[in-house]
Amino acid sequence: MNRLETQLTRLVEQRVLSASQAQQLADAVRADLVDEQSAPGQPASRSTPRSSAVLEVLGYVGGALVLGAVIMLGTFFWEDLGDTGRKAVAVAAFAVPALGGAALVRGGTRPELGRILLALACYAAGFAYLVVFEDKKFVVSAAVVVLTSAIGAALLRSGAFLLSGWSGAMLLVDALVFEVIDTGRIGDPTSDAWQVHLAVGFVLVGLAIAGCGLVLSRTLAWSLAGLSGWAACIALLTARDGEWPALVVATVVAAALLTAFVMAHRYAYAVIGCLILLTIWPASLYQILGNDAVGAAIGLVAAGAVLIATVIVLSRRRRISPVA
Repeated sequence: MNRLETQLTRLVEQRVLSASQAQQLADAVRADLVDEQSAPGQPASRSTPRSSAVLEVLGYVGGALVLGAVIMLGTFFWEDLGDTGRKAVAVAAFAVPALGGAALVRGGTRPELGRILLALACYAAGFAYLVVFEDKKFVVSAAVVVLTSAIGAALLRSGAFLLSGWSGAMLLVDALVFEVIDTGRIGDPTSDAWQVHLAVGFVLVGLAIAGCGLVLSRTLAWSLAGLSGWAACIALLTARDGEWPALVVATVVAAALLTAFVMAHRYAYAVIGCLILLTIWPASLYQILGNDAVGAAIGLVAAGAVLIATVIVLSRRRRISPVA
């Protein structure tokens, strides 16, 4: 038990787990030890984890049913509901996961499920604002998702809010850029300025979410930051003369992800880093070399060389670590 507490303390210091999650794990292990000592081999003790898992699954199914019902109504019957009906559905889609999640968190019975339901309610809050106030430009609706996710992450410290906040922020960047285009502030809508603005916005979202990873769910936050960098590269590739900026951004983001993978051994970093290398490098070099297939081949070879080098570095670290 002392070893477990030491490892949990280390994980909390590395911000892999929150203090409350570590405490819950320690309490669960202590309860299992007490059960084994008081009634070893008793089959009744095995029914509790199963029933707990069933209740957890039921909670996720309930949240999925609410989301599925809203999608079905929006796809097939949205126009038939009328204005009042649409607003009632939107408010209900927010109220059900919000109240259910708050009850689970406050009661302490299924706090993690409650946090996930509350994160789902962040999406529903933006949807409710969109329908009730008829936000045709999506700007305020996306901002509502980001704001509610930030509040949830600050109060409950759950990575689920990082996911909802990140997707809301990416949507907010899209909405802001296209609103600026509609108002004519960028200038000629046929120019490539909006694509550059879009890429800059995605990079800023990535930096913000990476900063959040310093205090909450580092693996998830940095993975989402990598996806933001990938989206920025794609936006730059669609702009005129955006191949070099896309190549630079892709190199920086992939290098950061692979370095983090080497240091922390979190495979999500490697997957996203490989995705960036294998898509952006060949596409950028293909355009830089005048739509020549040689450029794509060079990009693939370079990406392969980087991945092999990463494997070599990891292999050496694993050989050295047992000796140390």
